[in-house]
Amino acid sequence: MSIRRSIRYPIIVLCALFLASCTKKEGCTDELATNFDPEAEKDCCCEYASEVNFDLEMHLHQFVGSDSLVEGNTYLINGVATKMDIVQFYISNIRLVDDAGNETVAAGTYLLAKPETDDYEIGSFPAASFSKIRFDVGIDSVTNHADPSLYTADNPLSFQSPSMHWSWSMGYIFLMVTGEIDTDDNGTLDDPMQAHLGKDEYLAEVEIDYPFTAPAGSSSTIHLNVDWALFWSGIDIASDHWTHVDDNITLANALKDNIPGMFSKEE
Repeated sequence: MSIRRSIRYPIIVLCALFLASCTKKEGCTDELATNFDPEAEKDCCCEYASEVNFDLEMHLHQFVGSDSLVEGNTYLINGVATKMDIVQFYISNIRLVDDAGNETVAAGTYLLAKPETDDYEIGSFPAASFSKIRFDVGIDSVTNHADPSLYTADNPLSFQSPSMHWSWSMGYIFLMVTGEIDTDDNGTLDDPMQAHLGKDEYLAEVEIDYPFTAPAGSSSTIHLNVDWALFWSGIDIASDHWTHVDDNITLANALKDNIPGMFSKEE
């Protein structure tokens, strides 16, 4: 073997090794694809489901402070024994906000949230990566003044027991909290408590940072906490615990302002 040939073979081997080390792993780098490869270095060959949407649910876990909310139980709120007999509220205008700030709305979806129910179907959304969820506690003005008799019995906007509707002019009760209060700290629940919020101007918007990616054809669940102790934040509940809006506008305004802070992402 000539010296030239003996030198050439090691050079060829070294070149092959060098080229191999420089070759990036090919694969799909799109998280929305069905064959997404988190180890891929060079984008290639992404495959997508024929379905372009994903299904969304909302899971609500309701608390009073650190205790799970159970209707009929008594809790300490701002140091005052408070029995929570009925707690329910409407959620509407649910929007997912993508990474570019664009909103996608679950049009026509209305939920009547109650502590005994955790899971609620929202509907289908186009697959994307999202950064926030927004929704309203209450009902939009047009729907608020519609006739509940127009809806089927299984629709949250139909007649409810207890009633969640005042009249055609005032519309629905957006949020209802009913119970009893120990006003003088003597161990006896001695005064009825009611916080019924409604009317168009008492619609409250909630926004929560909630980054997630939903591939086409998948199902996703938004997990949220609701803390009813925060509903009464800054309020002397022993002396101020009754409003149907017009009979105590000051309390109604304070409670409305507290609504967005009640909600948080479940960690």
